[in-house]
Formats: sequence, C-alpha cells, structure tokens
Amino acid sequence: MKALVYHGPEDLRWEEIEDVRPGKDEVLIKVKACGICGSDVHGYLGITGRRIPPMAMGHEFAGIIEEVGEEVTTVKVGDRIAPYPVLYCGECEFCKQGKPHICLNKKAYGVLECNGAMAEYICMPAKLMFKLSDNVSYNVGSMMEPMAVAYRGVNNAGDLSGKKVLIVGAGTIGMLVLAIVKMRNPAKVFVSDLSDSRLSVAKEMGADIVINPSKDNLEEIIQKETEGMGVDVALEAVGATPTVQQAMASLKLGGTAVWIGNSAKMININMQEIVTRELKVFGTFLYTLEEFGEVVDILNSGKLNVEPMISLVEPMEKGVELFKRLAKDPGPLIKVILTD
Repeated sequence: MKALVYHGPEDLRWEEIEDVRPGKDEVLIKVKACGICGSDVHGYLGITGRRIPPMAMGHEFAGIIEEVGEEVTTVKVGDRIAPYPVLYCGECEFCKQGKPHICLNKKAYGVLECNGAMAEYICMPAKLMFKLSDNVSYNVGSMMEPMAVAYRGVNNAGDLSGKKVLIVGAGTIGMLVLAIVKMRNPAKVFVSDLSDSRLSVAKEMGADIVINPSKDNLEEIIQKETEGMGVDVALEAVGATPTVQQAMASLKLGGTAVWIGNSAKMININMQEIVTRELKVFGTFLYTLEEFGEVVDILNSGKLNVEPMISLVEPMEKGVELFKRLAKDPGPLIKVILTD
C-alpha cells in the first residue's frame, strides 16, 4: 500500500510501505479522508520533535471498514467510521477515571513514531470506532477530531449563556470553537485573526464582530462593545505570546481564559495581571472518549455545518506539494483534506 511518509524535516514522500493486517480485536480501515492539522505542518518542518521518521502522519480522519478481526463484534465490514485516534491502555489511573486522553501508556496515531492515516489503509482496535451517519460525508467525518479538541476547550469555559466571548485565532480550531460557542447561547461573540479571508468565513459561521489586530484597535473595540468591562471568556486557539496576551488583556475582572493553542513551548505573560485581576486560566488538551462520542452525535444529527471552513480537498498523492504550500504560506486556507 502507499502512504505519505515523513523522512525528516521538509522530506515527505508518497511511497510504498508494508501492508497492514488487522489483529483479532482490530479492524482494517480504508482511509477516505484525512485532514492536515497545523501540528502536522509543524512536524513536517521538524520544529516540534513530535514526529519521529520514518512515519506516516494523520490523526484527523474518516473511512470505511474493509476487514474485521475474529473477535470483533461491535462493528462490521462496510461501516463508515470516524476513529478516536488515541490508543489507551484502559488500566492506568487516568483511564479508570474516564480520561483516556491522558492515559499514562497512550499512543496517538500519527504522532511520534506511531503511523497515522495519511495512507491508503490503517489498522486500529475496534474499541476506537465511532459510526458515521449516512448523511455525513467523509470530509466532514474527518473533522471529528479537531471538533473534539474545540468541544473540550469550550466545555472548560463553563456556562456561556448570555456571556460575551472572544475567540483568538480563526484557524481550524478557532472556527470549530466558534461553531460550538454559538450553540451555547452567548450574548456576543468576537473573533480576532490577522487574515481578512478567515474573518469573512468566521462571519459566515456566526461571529458577531470580527477584528483584525493589524488594522483594528482590538482593545478599543472590546471596551466599546462590552461597556468598558471586557469579555467574560477568552478562548485562545493559536498558542503564541501575542495572541495569549491579547486574550488575557481582553478579559473582565474575574474572567476566564481557556488556552487551546499549542504552538510555542514558552510564552511571556503578565502574571501580576492574572493575580491582581483574579483571572482564571484553563489549559485544555485533546478530549475524552465520551466527549468524542458527543461530537460524533452532534455532527451525525446535522445540527452543525462545518463545510464553510473546508478550503481545499485533494487526493492524498498530492500531499507532498500541499505540505510545502502550507509550510511556506497557507494564505486563506483553513482546513485542507486529503482523500483516497
């Protein structure tokens, strides 16, 4: 079978690799759609240390089951699925607490040395399978994973009913955060990003006010639109010093920040502002098995439209040139999806 194999920084190849076969409790999945995550691009550039060559990336995906192991009874050949892309042990203290995303023995598909779904096929345990409704396309199905990241982040923000909310960053996660926030009956939603084209999509997806800090005075706009108080909640979806500072400075006294972005290892932040203004800061990472299932239910229900943020769909064999493009200058692209 063929796969997009990462061989080192900026060295990605569409090449033959060994076929995979399912074990007794596994299924063989024909990959139909796989999203390119920002972390994949960072991994491709070799700046995170979280891609160990040679390996196939890809953790945002959907497909169809083509073969099942002899002990598998929960799914069958022909099922359309979106897998939970974290292999957990089920035995450690965190797994027993219902937190398999921080399992002490976990492996994340498409991360470190664990092959992911930027390949024609992948084998995974049946316990990780979630079924897609027939009305959900494989492209939308591949959005389950980033949607679950956003979903957990918004859950950490608490009750948003009647609240004023700022979302910093209008990339994939920021847009999905916006979609979920809009379901929680906020009073007003601000979205900040440096790309006017992304902000245009944010407006289409329900943002009340969009702000480009390179052109607009974000602080003045926030103050004016919140009667000088600041926002109740700021969700940061970039992970860099300027955007984190922007999120924190926009909060009202006692406000809540949720940090979802994970780009920079270290940032500079005014700790005295956090202390003296009694700001609350939550870090959020991945999602539980239960939360992933809840996201699948939401998208299967048809209550949420994420199509506007899918910018480009191309065959997986074009992945090499697409990674080069995304690494150099993604421009207006938000979500790029590779297909079979």
